[in-house]
Amino acid sequence: MRLGLLLAVLSAGCAAAPQRSQILDAPVVPFDELFAPADTVRFDPSIIIGGIDFLDLNQEGDLLVTDRIGRGIHLFSSFGEHIRTYSAQECLPDDGDRAPHISRFLGKNHVATMLSGLAAAVFTADGHCVDATRRLPDPSRGFCTSGDSMIFLITPLPSAEPLSYNRVAVYSPELHFLRDISVEWPKFPALNVTFSGFWGRNIDCFGDGPYFTYLGSMDAMPARFDAASAQQRPEFYSERPRDMPLRMSIEAKRAEWNRYITTDAVFALTSHTRMVVYRNLDERWQPEEQADTWVRLGISVGSNVGRFLPRSTIATVWPIAAGYGYAYSRGDHERLPNGDVGNPMILRHRFVPPQDADD
Repeated sequence: MRLGLLLAVLSAGCAAAPQRSQILDAPVVPFDELFAPADTVRFDPSIIIGGIDFLDLNQEGDLLVTDRIGRGIHLFSSFGEHIRTYSAQECLPDDGDRAPHISRFLGKNHVATMLSGLAAAVFTADGHCVDATRRLPDPSRGFCTSGDSMIFLITPLPSAEPLSYNRVAVYSPELHFLRDISVEWPKFPALNVTFSGFWGRNIDCFGDGPYFTYLGSMDAMPARFDAASAQQRPEFYSERPRDMPLRMSIEAKRAEWNRYITTDAVFALTSHTRMVVYRNLDERWQPEEQADTWVRLGISVGSNVGRFLPRSTIATVWPIAAGYGYAYSRGDHERLPNGDVGNPMILRHRFVPPQDADD
């Protein structure tokens, strides 16, 4: 999407109030009705990955791995062959110890990353630094990319008195601020300044603009107030009865957070299909094969443009990335021929559009 079109799409919501009254139920269906196993990606063992903290992919299927523990940003082919490593020290030579948290492809010619301390850097595709900042001007827990634009969901800090409004901020590849658009306020503001969902996954970019999530929201919401997409209500969803008090101990806040369902992530499964991930479902939704685990994940899948009615399912894998019709999750660590434990593998599942989908 060109920058001018993107700004026009976002600015459409400046003065309008949200008009999304239509709610569509998303019944629970078996996981394999929506996702079919495709293949497994084994990463080049010559590159040691401490952890896959964030994963992004491009149209060619290349995988961009952010390793916070190993402080690396690694580019692999769709088959796991190592192509390149991006170094934050290239952009911030005096601050090379910052850990990368989120890295995404930025158009076809750049890679963008957020680092600890709200630092950010942009590289050319071949690894040269374009620009960097030691601190973004506003707090953000995630960004997505559309064309050559970086789109941040700006969220207030707990110390803000009063809490500042939420907004979407648009930046250029040179990290120049372009504009921001105020977005819908969360129903549970204290909850959303206290915790976040999957790191970096509270916003994703689609063909019709960015969508974002709040922890207690029923569905992801478009950043355009004039968007016509209906909201989906998963069968397992029940609304939190109250907000979280700001003045609680960390332990008490964590217990309160885990007591009710949280909306933890939104993924662009295709350019017009959103996949929303929920955690802490009621225990009656716990699959028998996961009876010994405490995490209960639910997934809802909906069309931004009404191609099919929404569905929900109970996850049998933990999604960490999605795009171009595939969902990605972590697998076990690969066992190498010499008996050593290698890098974690990636499981790829193909999205199966519901039978009522338009061709």
